[in-house]
Amino acid sequence: MSETLAIDIQDLKLAFNGRDCIDIPSLQIHNGEVVLLFGENGSGKTTLMKLLSGLLEPDSGKVRVLGRNLTQMSRSEKDHFRADHIGYVFQSLNLMPYLTALENILLPCGFSPRKQQIVDSAELSGEYEAYQLMARLKLEDPMRLRHKTDQLSKGLQQRVAVARALIGNPSLILADEPASAMGSYSQRLVYELLIEHARENNTTLICITHNKEANPLFERHINMKDINKNALSNPLW
Repeated sequence: MSETLAIDIQDLKLAFNGRDCIDIPSLQIHNGEVVLLFGENGSGKTTLMKLLSGLLEPDSGKVRVLGRNLTQMSRSEKDHFRADHIGYVFQSLNLMPYLTALENILLPCGFSPRKQQIVDSAELSGEYEAYQLMARLKLEDPMRLRHKTDQLSKGLQQRVAVARALIGNPSLILADEPASAMGSYSQRLVYELLIEHARENNTTLICITHNKEANPLFERHINMKDINKNALSNPLW
């Protein structure tokens, strides 16, 4: 694989309950690319994200991410790899409700010595970086970060999830509908921050969104029906 590739997929296949849902012959994304992934509901967008992060195991094919073949890694190796190198904004957010917003943002550093080292090498505390990220997301009251996440609005929870994905400068950011609960102004802020952060750090960004206003912000657009042979045959899975 070329060292310029962040993502290299070959003959990737996955079926759920006996139904084929992912059949991607080939997909390459270069390091530092800012990519918008779109398609109809059920076309496989979220499933592809989980395959790229190692959260799902394909039935066959090759998935190389940042030069590593995920299909040859153990579950533990994939967990460590994801913690060190990937920032993920889940569609369901996956925030810890018993932790404060600040604790949620800092959580990746606790699982990744690499991310903790990056935060420490900047001679700034992780807490400071968390506040800086939320300031760029226009958090008006910093004290809100001391609240438990289940006490926050859905829009603010999404901001926390975005900051959590960015902390520690991961090499790959996967963002699945990261601003769906926000108004148009706040949505644009989120997309702009994700893209700015990616360009500042030469990070690869893959973002799922149905917001057509975000289209011009991304340099590359990938329609699932163009890469997934089963995108149209399975309306939902």
